[in-house]
Amino acid sequence: MTPSIKTIPELLIETYGNQTEVARRLSCHRNTVRRYLYDKEARYHAIVNGVLMIHQGGRGIYGRNQH
Repeated sequence: MTPSIKTIPELLIETYGNQTEVARRLSCHRNTVRRYLYDKEARYHAIVNGVLMIHQGGRGIYGRNQH
């Protein structure tokens, strides 16, 4: 099976900009689609075989910038 890797901006092109349709396809909330709307390089998310994968790094005290 060959993996299919896409991004939310690519899905928005397929759905003619319909964020609600993209959210329905990914089984997520529309606000999640808006959060990754401009992540064209897939630095923080990827859609692998129709499943949304999200990078959740930078959380907690160890992920923050030290002063």
